[in-house]
Amino acid sequence: MKKRTVKKTLTKLLAGACMIAMLAGCGGSKEASDRAYSNGSNSYAKSAASESYVSKDYASDDLWSEAESYELADAGTTKSSSETYNKTSASKRKLIKNVNMGVETQEYDTLMENIEARIKELGGYVQNLESYNGSRYNSGNYRYNDGYYTKRTATMVIRIPQEKLDDFVVTVTDLAHVTDRRESVEDVTLQYVDVKSHKESLEVEQARLLELLERAESLDDIITLENRLTNVRYQIESMESTLRTYDDLVDYSTVNLRIEEVEVYTPVEAGKETNWERMVNGLVQSLTDVRDGAINFVIWVVIHLPYLVIWAIVITIAVLIIKKKFKPKKAVQKAKEEKKD
Repeated sequence: MKKRTVKKTLTKLLAGACMIAMLAGCGGSKEASDRAYSNGSNSYAKSAASESYVSKDYASDDLWSEAESYELADAGTTKSSSETYNKTSASKRKLIKNVNMGVETQEYDTLMENIEARIKELGGYVQNLESYNGSRYNSGNYRYNDGYYTKRTATMVIRIPQEKLDDFVVTVTDLAHVTDRRESVEDVTLQYVDVKSHKESLEVEQARLLELLERAESLDDIITLENRLTNVRYQIESMESTLRTYDDLVDYSTVNLRIEEVEVYTPVEAGKETNWERMVNGLVQSLTDVRDGAINFVIWVVIHLPYLVIWAIVITIAVLIIKKKFKPKKAVQKAKEEKKD
């Protein structure tokens, strides 16, 4: 009996030891599996962290830790850009102001001289100027000059410092008769800050690429980093050009000015006239047009008198030749008719 009891006891102990060993083995396998999965996740995170700056295809193992630290610095850059936008929009907005004006004057030369002097005084400049000194054979609100009816006009694109734009507009209004005026304001604060933030991020990336380039040993790494660096520098230069354009448009407002020389100013408040005033003004304008038309016709005849005399002589000679040619025929025909009678 004792032998059987001892045998059963040993069998139970052995079975228990086997079960403990199996449980320990399962636990170890699970732990090893978890460790392997954790290592794989870390490796994937490291790859994702450095993807924006160092491509997995060319970055060697000793650069991964450097690239991983870049993402943390990148988060600080993004936050700084957001804060910069908030400060810029709160303190000084980027506004592009444009003014379009049409004016009339009876003293064209004087107005042009005064406007050019005022532009220099305010620190502005004329970006573009197109002047027209007149056209021939026209009447109405045209100026007679050097034997021709002329109407002098000018179109100017003027750049004025933004803080002095109102002063320039007031000057033009005082010097000339304004027929139309339009103003527009474009807020480019958001675009400006976006471009500036992107540029700053690219500058950070450029600095990091230069650091990686100094540590790179593989030829493939060097070539790929240099290609990326060239692309980044091109983007930075393009954004710097965009920012300079924005700064110029913001600092110097644009005034598109059209100037016309006239004898009579165009009424700009015709809608406020009564019916009687409209009739009287219309009659006066019609009589004025008739008078101007008669005067212009007389002037035209005097100017072209040599041509008219020449054409009159030519036409007279032609008529005489035609009459002389057809006169015998008429005489013969008349004689025949008399014989018949």
